[in-house]
Amino acid sequence: MPRKSNTTSGVSKRGEKWQARAFHQGLEKSKTFSTKDEAIRWKRETERSLERGEWIDPSVSNITFEDWSDKWLAAKSNIAPATKRGYLARLNSHLIPAFGKKKLTTITNNEIGQWISKSVENGSGITAIRQSYGVLRQIMNAALLDGRIYRNPAQGISLPRAKAKEKKVFTISQLRELAKQCGQYESLVLLAGTTGLRWGEIAALQCKDISILNRNVKISKAISLDENGKKILGSTKTHQERVIPVPKEVISQLDAQIASRSPERFLYEMPNGGQLDYHNFMNREFRPALAALGYKGYSFHSLRHTTASLLISQGAPVTTVSGILGHASTQMTLDVYGHLYEDDSAKYVDRLGDSLFASGTDKERTKVLQVKAQS
Repeated sequence: MPRKSNTTSGVSKRGEKWQARAFHQGLEKSKTFSTKDEAIRWKRETERSLERGEWIDPSVSNITFEDWSDKWLAAKSNIAPATKRGYLARLNSHLIPAFGKKKLTTITNNEIGQWISKSVENGSGITAIRQSYGVLRQIMNAALLDGRIYRNPAQGISLPRAKAKEKKVFTISQLRELAKQCGQYESLVLLAGTTGLRWGEIAALQCKDISILNRNVKISKAISLDENGKKILGSTKTHQERVIPVPKEVISQLDAQIASRSPERFLYEMPNGGQLDYHNFMNREFRPALAALGYKGYSFHSLRHTTASLLISQGAPVTTVSGILGHASTQMTLDVYGHLYEDDSAKYVDRLGDSLFASGTDKERTKVLQVKAQS
């Protein structure tokens, strides 16, 4: 009777060590261990991972979340400074304390779910939690694409719902009153309240961006703060240019304002001639004007909401509102302002009924559009 072999395929003795070799569809991985049992166990687990497509090269997976997040952020060269500041805030306040020292491959779906639950229990704001989770998902997805993990553990997480805050808007008369109260910045408030320009876009406006003849303003840049709080001039939030019509009453004010200025000069400046500063403007001009008129709960961003509200009340279609506000898509506009649009379904069904049953010529009653059959 032949003697049984004391060897395992793919596991062999190398001096005082044991070498394991795992094979799958032409791939070979090897590693050396102190004991035969460790080598056999590694071989089996590695071959199962190779078969499922879950094997990750240790040379790229042996990295902590904090180190990988640094690499991820360094590669984000096409984001606005304000966006980068937001990423850093979420990382430093929420993600690094929770996951910083962990290896990417050890972070699990359940662990992320527990982190969210504990954050809610500890009183973290729902919006901050959702934003931090969004950053985490981006970071882990980048690791997946880079071959450092075999799946994104941040997928499929149940998030707490944030209550939508009421968006305060000004009426026409309130907008005029507020603009008057802001004195030398009257046209700034009117411009923001009728075009929906963001603060950074207004701060970046130069006299040459105003076309008196065409009654419009060209938006191609914005001022924002970098991670160190320094003002920088860059592209708009969506990296797109847009040209927005300006009401003739506002354009007449701008005409008088730019008449004696050079084209390169900023349209708005601080009283001492320095570059327009958000906190200075809000503390010295905007908030005192609100207080003097008894308007509570408003912010500068309320002017942007006011533009959307007034346009929609005038029957502007969502494509027009989206284009003026500079949204990345009409869906974004509907997500924010969809509740302002009336449900016109009854009106259009009534029109259909009138076409079917009301008096009129046979041609009018039978006019239909041809619908192509779907294949």
